[in-house]
Amino acid sequence: MLDDQERKLLRVLYNYFARQRRMPDWRELSAMTYRSVEELVHILTALENKNYIYWDNKEDLGTLVMIEGWERQTRQPRTAVSRSENASYWTQY
Repeated sequence: MLDDQERKLLRVLYNYFARQRRMPDWRELSAMTYRSVEELVHILTALENKNYIYWDNKEDLGTLVMIEGWERQTRQPRTAVSRSENASYWTQY
């Protein structure tokens, strides 16, 4: 599960690439997110460790490749509802 900064940066990168067909440079990304380059590098490294992006050349954002543009959803197991529980509403009232 991503923390708030990671999730927001992932969405910014995904949406920017979808519109511009290129990754932003450091100046653009810093202006869009209001974060310093050092903070961005830290967040991008965390995203790479969690396999959301692949970033070969750490100095150039143009080499960044999106693996997943959305946060992975964890599936919650559904509880089985027996038919007798469903019928109790109609039979008891």
